[in-house]
Amino acid sequence: MLNTVLNNLLNKPLKHKLLKQNPLTKAIVFALFGGLTISTLTACGSSDDRANAAANQAHHHDHDHHHEHDDKVDAEVAQGRLFIADHDNNKAYVYSLAQNKIIQTLDDTGHIDTLQTSPQGKYALALNREDNKVSFYHSGLRVEDHGDHSHNYANEVRKVLLQLNYATPNHYQIHGKQAGLFFDGKGEKGNPVDKFVEPAGFALITDSDIDAGKLPYQKLTPNMHGTAEAQGDYVITTARLESTGSSLADRVVVYQQHHDHYHKHQDLPTACPSLHGSGSAGDYSVFACGDGVVSVHKVGDKFTSEKLPNPMSIANAQCQRPNRPASPARIGSFATSPHHEFLVGTACGQPHLINPTTKAFTPITWTSDASRKVLSYEFDSSGNYLLLLDDLGKVTILDVAQNFKPIKTLDVIANSVADGGHGGPALVVNPNSDNVYVLDASKKQIVVIDPKTASLKPAIGLNFTPSEITWFGVKKEK
Repeated sequence: MLNTVLNNLLNKPLKHKLLKQNPLTKAIVFALFGGLTISTLTACGSSDDRANAAANQAHHHDHDHHHEHDDKVDAEVAQGRLFIADHDNNKAYVYSLAQNKIIQTLDDTGHIDTLQTSPQGKYALALNREDNKVSFYHSGLRVEDHGDHSHNYANEVRKVLLQLNYATPNHYQIHGKQAGLFFDGKGEKGNPVDKFVEPAGFALITDSDIDAGKLPYQKLTPNMHGTAEAQGDYVITTARLESTGSSLADRVVVYQQHHDHYHKHQDLPTACPSLHGSGSAGDYSVFACGDGVVSVHKVGDKFTSEKLPNPMSIANAQCQRPNRPASPARIGSFATSPHHEFLVGTACGQPHLINPTTKAFTPITWTSDASRKVLSYEFDSSGNYLLLLDDLGKVTILDVAQNFKPIKTLDVIANSVADGGHGGPALVVNPNSDNVYVLDASKKQIVVIDPKTASLKPAIGLNFTPSEITWFGVKKEK
């Protein structure tokens, strides 16, 4: 078609006259139009194999480059990242496990009492009890589903706009793809019911609700040191009926979620004096009391409760902590695994197995030294091993399948660990690998434990003093 246009143009009297008068013009016109005609025909001819080959070659080049880039991104997404708080400054750092280095500094994070991970791993939660707020940080890692395949993306960590501003964020319990975050509120000395300063409450945490920027919150009165367990459309939480004395809760109640708010669903009759700590396994949630454990069972929309009394290993024991008077031993917290229908709790640093299905409540033998106390304990990502960090800075690895048989004790923190009840080094599990992490703040490092091989991997060295860590990223489905 362009040849016809050219010929028509050149046959016009004016153009013909110009070309005859100026040979240079003639050369330029033929060069320009000739080049245009050849190149255009080559590019637009759908049956031209050379054009298709060139296009395929260009696509192949881009495809190879895309996969070269994806290798690094895939490794980043597969391993996840660590969020590390700075002990001495209002800063935090992002450590890439794939790149083995700090890749980002986050300024002005505010005071961080503890770090947690959202149920599906996408976010880090920074709990600040001084300023009564909870902040959320997106890991920067995501997987986009494209139907027959998926794409991984690795970007910078960013703080999201969502923030919870309720008094004293404290206990945080994950169960499946949900988590209960309890706010203790604040009370006057003696904690009288009618003179609380700020009420207690809870928020149900899911990654999708963080994405949407709204987390349903339920106010509870009065203030109390309580906890909340998510069970689908329900949240099992705590109440405090005692008007004076301890701020610990003493009852268990059930709320049902209705879109962005809750209705009280059921009061459970089993008393739980000095309630502290909870955990969930399947359709059961358990709450630690001074005289045992309250086991709550969900069947459809009905909940039943019963007391599992403290065994003799707890009932006859006194707990002695530094600079504190002796007190009766009791379970105070639980470790859970999605792979098990039982939980592990510690009473004055001694681990016990609690199985709400069989009602077993028995001590776990882990050492011959009765003076040693467990300070932090977690199941690994597979649920095959239970790790116990004690006050001597050692981690004992127990084989769950062999009735919690101790298989190895590792020297993790050389200078031992102060037993303060709360705080201090904690075991942090990477859900996407075999690794478990623990801070050794005195040496400015993160110790890396492989429970599968019962060994230590090279530690992660830091140039600042860490105070808290958590893992975040894209949690693998298991």
